[in-house]
Amino acid sequence: MLEQKVFKLQEELTEMHRRKGENAQKIIELNRLVQTKDEEVAKRDKKVNDAVNVQETLQADKRRLEQRVSELLASNQVLKDEQQALQLACTSIEDKLRQVQNENRDLIERWMREKARAADMLNDANDKNSKIRQQQVQNDLLEAARETTTPKLTGNQGKIVPLPIVRAILPSKMLCKFDAHEGEVFAVKFSPSGSIFASGGGDRVVKIWELQGAKAFQKDALRGSNGGTMSIEFDSQERYILTASNDFAGRVWSVNDQRLRHTLTGHSNKVLAAKFLGETGKVVTGSNDRTLKVWDLKNRACIRTIFAGSSCNDLVTVDGTGANIISGHYDKRIRFWDVRSESSCNEISLKGKVTSLSLSPDGTYLLSSSRDEMLKLIDLRMNQVTGTFCSDGFRLALDYCRACFSPDGQYVTCGSFDGTVFIWNTNTTRVEKTLKEHTVPIISCVWHPQGTHILSSDKLKRIVVWGEPVY
Repeated sequence: MLEQKVFKLQEELTEMHRRKGENAQKIIELNRLVQTKDEEVAKRDKKVNDAVNVQETLQADKRRLEQRVSELLASNQVLKDEQQALQLACTSIEDKLRQVQNENRDLIERWMREKARAADMLNDANDKNSKIRQQQVQNDLLEAARETTTPKLTGNQGKIVPLPIVRAILPSKMLCKFDAHEGEVFAVKFSPSGSIFASGGGDRVVKIWELQGAKAFQKDALRGSNGGTMSIEFDSQERYILTASNDFAGRVWSVNDQRLRHTLTGHSNKVLAAKFLGETGKVVTGSNDRTLKVWDLKNRACIRTIFAGSSCNDLVTVDGTGANIISGHYDKRIRFWDVRSESSCNEISLKGKVTSLSLSPDGTYLLSSSRDEMLKLIDLRMNQVTGTFCSDGFRLALDYCRACFSPDGQYVTCGSFDGTVFIWNTNTTRVEKTLKEHTVPIISCVWHPQGTHILSSDKLKRIVVWGEPVY
């Protein structure tokens, strides 16, 4: 019995040890499981902390963006208010602009009426002066008829008979100098017969002068221009004077009664050159608006506009038919035009802006002056430069300084910035003589048709007459 109980107790002990081993194994496995769970919990806690940090950052960004949105809304409201205020101001300004434009139109209409009335008054005054002069001329003629049986026509009475051209004489001294205008004297020109000459300047008046011995006397004044006179031209019969002006227009006056016959408007910038085109009934003008315009005076209309591509500083007409024109331009080119064609026939490039052109008496050579301080002699038969005139101390002062040939084509003359008149020989291209009297830059020089005198004009309202003294 006792042994059975001991054996039974041993079996129970063995079973308990077995169970203890199994429980110990389970405890180990459970501890491993608990460790794994703890690690997972730690990872999740870390993720939760990261998520909390991200949440706090996003909330801070949200608060910042909400504040920025509020600021932008406030700025947008301010801009809307400013836009409304500017729109109201713009509407008010547009109303004022329309009112000013209406007033401007009214003023222009009134100005045009006043201008037409002033022109009528000027023409009436010229008519009266013409009648007085005609009466004086008749009285002078009657008095002269009592003294001699040979009739003597002076000035522009009767048909102009050109005097025979003699060899040009190089002047040796100044005969006289006088203040011709209130400002610069831009242009000076002898009539074809040389009996009178005309000058134009910044005072908007064209004056007609007569040389008597060593003095010049003013005969008439042509008024009506609204800008400085840049160019003057007589027709072949000395019946009309053509001018180009800074007020974007050209004008034609009759010499005998000083009446303004035509006003040629159509250019959009200063008109620097104007010439009769073959006949008195047609005119060509060149402007800073890069165009040449051909005008029919009979129909009072522009019949042709030539787009030259550059500002025109001067031009000449080549033949009596009026078909060929040569123009000098700001882009350093001389262009040849046939008014019957649409484009330039030819062109010559120089090294400086072209300031003036002059045609030789026989029409075979062209003289150009340019801002490279040189004068060029161009053979029109070959269309190439055959001579160059320059000198130490010679420099052109302006973009519209004028040079010219002598009436026999043996000399060319031009004024310099220092007030010196230079005269070159066309055969040798050497300086023949210099004349010094001006103290300011010379703008224009012109030779008497008979080669006896030279006129030079400057920026200080002065004209100087050069020639040989007569004793």
